[in-house]
Amino acid sequence: MKKSLFLIPVAALALAACSNDEVVEQNTTQNQPKEIAFSALVQPNTRAAVDGTTFTPTTMEVAAWDVTNGRDFFTATTFTKDATPDPDVWKGGKYWPLSQTYINFLAYAELNAGSATWNLAGAGKAASGVTLVMADNKTAQKDLMYAIGNGEVTQTDNALAFPPNVPMTFTHAQAWVRFMADAYDATSGGKVTLTSITLNGAKYNGTYTVTHTNYNSSSSQSVAGAWSALGDAQNVAVPNWTPAAIAHDDSGDGVDVGDGLLIVPDDNSSTADFTSFTIAYSIDGKAYSYTYTPATASAANVDQAKKYTFKINFHLHEIEILPSVTDWVEGGPTAVPVF
Repeated sequence: MKKSLFLIPVAALALAACSNDEVVEQNTTQNQPKEIAFSALVQPNTRAAVDGTTFTPTTMEVAAWDVTNGRDFFTATTFTKDATPDPDVWKGGKYWPLSQTYINFLAYAELNAGSATWNLAGAGKAASGVTLVMADNKTAQKDLMYAIGNGEVTQTDNALAFPPNVPMTFTHAQAWVRFMADAYDATSGGKVTLTSITLNGAKYNGTYTVTHTNYNSSSSQSVAGAWSALGDAQNVAVPNWTPAAIAHDDSGDGVDVGDGLLIVPDDNSSTADFTSFTIAYSIDGKAYSYTYTPATASAANVDQAKKYTFKINFHLHEIEILPSVTDWVEGGPTAVPVF
């Protein structure tokens, strides 16, 4: 998987003419070898998961296609976040060609164990797609993501211009189901301790196929992924959970409970991707549980790259005593004679 084609950058190529010893240099001091670097973001459509647009993984796996010359540029190369001098880019020891060219890239990050196979289009053409076989994700949750990018080396006279870096915007491959909780009113705040939430009947592994459309072109590119060979449905408790009393949130949004769960969505929009979830909680030290089941299959259907938030409202009803007293019942007078 990690085999690489190492490119040796040429600093200068000189041709000597025998008649006058004239030297023609292809490269000037401006045309020094430049390492390929990526700047990464995450699509802003959504803590086990990457939340927001900051790309948090420290590595990504990349393949590249040389459009100009119609060949693989490199395959299965690990790019790592640069510690110095620029912590905002990822580098993998690869350099731009010292000639005018157009390079397209395909990358993935955060594959949970499993395996990756490039070259979906046959021999070569690695950047056309990758098949990712993801191991069971329920205990070691990782946010599987993929992206495409491109960069062009241009030439004017004897001067080459290289991209400063290659922007890569990653897309989530799974769906994120998360939970929030709120005590309905201030008087009930702190009375309920939420012990756990278990998502029932969801899937956590499968094969994800990423396709880079028009990777051998310099325009009209797109990338998409699809799940297949999903694993068995399981009941899994939300990880990183610290049981705590649920407070009342004046904003009405509630507070995060646990990290939620990354699950594998079925591409069939008419089938449910989970069956229910079970809430375990206690009131005054007494344990209870409640299982919520969506009314329809579509209400339990999720799509990749989307975040679904369930807000749990605890409506406590305080016990109120309305006292009254039964009036006395006359037992009747009894005559007591005194002698």
